[in-house]
Amino acid sequence: MSNIIQLLERMGQDSELQTEQSFEQAIQDSALTNELKQSLLNRDNISLKRQLDVCPDVVCILLPSEDEDKSDEKDETEDKQNDIRTLKVG
Repeated sequence: MSNIIQLLERMGQDSELQTEQSFEQAIQDSALTNELKQSLLNRDNISLKRQLDVCPDVVCILLPSEDEDKSDEKDETEDKQNDIRTLKVG
C-alpha cells in the first residue's frame, strides 16, 4: 500500500510528471501490481478505489432535538448575566 501512496504523493509534487510520457514512465518504473498500474494508466478511479479498498466519505451531522426545554436556555442566560453583575460589583 505504501508504494501507491508514495507514487501518488510524487505525482502530486513533481511537475515533471505532468507530461503523458513521464507520467507513464513513473508508473511503469514503480513497484506496483499490474492491476494498479493499469488503473493508473487508464485513469480508472473506480477500479483504483476498489483495489485500494477506499471507504466513502463519512459525514456526521448533529441537530438539537425539537423537544428541548427552552426554559433551561433562559435560566442559563440569566445565570450568566447574574455572574457578570457580580463581577462588576465585586
